[in-house]
Amino acid sequence: EQKLSEIYKSRMGVGKQAVKSTLELARAEQKAGVVGDEVQIAAAQQLATYAKTPGTVNTMLPALNNLLVQQKGLNGTQEDAVGLANLFGKAMMGQTGALKRAGISFTKAQEEVLKYGTEEEKAAMIAKVVKQNVGNMNKEFAKTDAGKIQQAKNLIRYIALLIILVFRVVITLSQTQ
Repeated sequence: EQKLSEIYKSRMGVGKQAVKSTLELARAEQKAGVVGDEVQIAAAQQLATYAKTPGTVNTMLPALNNLLVQQKGLNGTQEDAVGLANLFGKAMMGQTGALKRAGISFTKAQEEVLKYGTEEEKAAMIAKVVKQNVGNMNKEFAKTDAGKIQQAKNLIRYIALLIILVFRVVITLSQTQ
């Protein structure tokens, strides 16, 4: 979260509300699918290095999750997600070759949008094209038995993180008294 917050602040000039929006999206995606929010936050931080607005990141993040699950199943890591974010970033600059090598096909018209469109148009096109190619893989995997187990693991990780945060607060408060 700290890296995401810093990139949003330094690159986009936005504050905590924008970070909160992306974090809430990642948590909603985790709840509906199998990609953990920590994996998504790493991807979002990398996407933010290519984007001018948090909205662009938020538009592409669900598509990135779907492609991650398509490629890695339940085993997608932060490093995998960052790698895909770099592919998405290249596509934002009109370079579709890397996504093509990852199995994503584009029409000429779609490629033209990625070369000449606005940032918002490019992000929306990437999200659309990935969905056309791989569907809602993140959410569909969550319907399987293995996906349900992964969702439970993600929930346990989230609860453990909350417990750690509570302990930190308690320790800090006890040290100040």
